[in-house]
Amino acid sequence: MARWFAFGLLPLLLLLSFVFTPSNVYACTCAEPPTPKKALEQAEAVFAGTVTAVNSAEYGHEVQFQVNTTWKGVNQSQVLVATGSGDGDCGIAFQAGNDYLVYAHPDTYYSESGGLATNICTRTTLLSDASVDLLAIGPGTPVTADPPENSQPSGFWEKQENVWIIGLLVSIAAVLVAYLIYVKRKGQ
Repeated sequence: MARWFAFGLLPLLLLLSFVFTPSNVYACTCAEPPTPKKALEQAEAVFAGTVTAVNSAEYGHEVQFQVNTTWKGVNQSQVLVATGSGDGDCGIAFQAGNDYLVYAHPDTYYSESGGLATNICTRTTLLSDASVDLLAIGPGTPVTADPPENSQPSGFWEKQENVWIIGLLVSIAAVLVAYLIYVKRKGQ
């Protein structure tokens, strides 16, 4: 009887171990990528650039690019693009110093900053492997420098972080004027 119980209990425990083990498995699967022209149309930004830095982020990596050529959505010489870590989350293993053709979309997962993201399900690839894409999407526009400084906040009075300081100064001036008016009226 004990022998039958042991042989019956073992398969039951084995069956229960499959029932109560976590079943969430996230792996990267991609549909066939669109044609280069369709990918250009669907992407938020398309550019060719050199990876200058790869930094770890909460959900993957943030990759800094020196942009050389742009087709869409990027008009500055530096851009940050998020991607996964590559462990089944569709991230791309970018290497510093390499040139890439990047198709980027609004980031909804890889970083808290929003911005742009790419993954292996896009047509993003090493620039040396992108000859078919480059023929299809054309030459692009060279990017040589960031926009002029006067188009971006740069001075003390233009930075949004300094609004509270400006407000404080205006409040102090208003209190001082009110006090001076009070003293002048009281003296008459």
